[in-house]
Amino acid sequence: MAGSSGAHATDLTSDSAGAASPTSFYPTPGQPPITPDSQDPTTTVEKSVGDLRVATLHAEISGGSSAEVLEELSGGMHPQARVLAETVQVNAPDVLVLTGLSYDEHQQIAASINEEYLSRGQNGQTGIDYSHIYTAPTNSGIDSGADLDGDGRVGGPGDALGYGRYAGERGMAVFSVHPIVEDEVRTFQEFLWQDMPENSLPAEEFSTLEKSVLRLPSTSMWDIPLEVPGEPNPVHLVATDLNSPPGPTAPDTARSEDQRRMVSEYVSGAAWYLYDDDGAYGGLDSGAPFVVAGGLADAQELQTWPNQRVPELSSLLEGESIQDPGPEAITDEPLPKRRDATVDPQATHGLSGDTAVRSSYVLPAAALNVDNSGVFWPAEGEFGFDLVDPADPDSPAGRLVWLDIAGS
Repeated sequence: MAGSSGAHATDLTSDSAGAASPTSFYPTPGQPPITPDSQDPTTTVEKSVGDLRVATLHAEISGGSSAEVLEELSGGMHPQARVLAETVQVNAPDVLVLTGLSYDEHQQIAASINEEYLSRGQNGQTGIDYSHIYTAPTNSGIDSGADLDGDGRVGGPGDALGYGRYAGERGMAVFSVHPIVEDEVRTFQEFLWQDMPENSLPAEEFSTLEKSVLRLPSTSMWDIPLEVPGEPNPVHLVATDLNSPPGPTAPDTARSEDQRRMVSEYVSGAAWYLYDDDGAYGGLDSGAPFVVAGGLADAQELQTWPNQRVPELSSLLEGESIQDPGPEAITDEPLPKRRDATVDPQATHGLSGDTAVRSSYVLPAAALNVDNSGVFWPAEGEFGFDLVDPADPDSPAGRLVWLDIAGS
């Protein structure tokens, strides 16, 4: 398998692999009863037969260490993970990218999320059999051995290759009902920032030694080919997540800018300079079907840019290789009548002061046909509101965003 040491894809194939129906006759308390004669919940959308539903959700499940996170998840009763799993189950994606999920060396955290939460029905929902999992190390929390944050001391979260208190604090995991082409997976954890042509690295901010260790991805970028029924070629899932420190500085903003550029150039075929963790150069082949999923604008960064265009994001969204379906909240409550009416209907992450911004994205190749897209964001009193209620500390930090790619 291509990728950095420690990468792991798990095949848990069973006789009944596939996403289960999210409809339940036992609703979560406070949700409307769903019966065979009733309408589907207005805050969810049923996927058409043959479509591929891809979703991403920022989980923000971390702790004092990866071992602590794993211990808290053990037994299937972690309240935040249960809400996360129910959120996934009512939307039933075929492919799920979880960001903000701690990574551990033996990939037990991702396995626990899958086996003890996603596959087990939550509050009457039906579990989903994700037979294929991929996870790998990220740069978050890995000691750089240099004073990257310029505080005069070496060590601590600000001096990690990606901000974090421990290795893997901000990791990622991919869950799929479709097989992963394991020997074609590519990871881009180790690419150095200074090796990007015309980069935005502020040279005066870092010494020669610091530039020699400073990687561009604050977490990582993965290219995971999926074998999708009816598709003659693998669909490439390009997963990534940006990770800025609290109170990002100019170098942090520049790094995020170049990470977005890396994604854009990778999928457009312009990344001739980009080497993966096995030393192979280049981006996607021309015409290869792909979907970019994950965090393309970190919440910490968006504290600085809530009312302005995030650098390089517009050029990514408006590129010729990518289409942006512009998913909005699936809700019957008119947005002007909601208490959060001032919020962008595409928002996926809440910030302080009742502001919310769009930070998570699912962006397909321009050549793919999109049947539907949306953000799971019910209004108060609607089906599933308790899963996104900002007053509930167990609600996910982000909102699930999804799209359906039409089958061939």
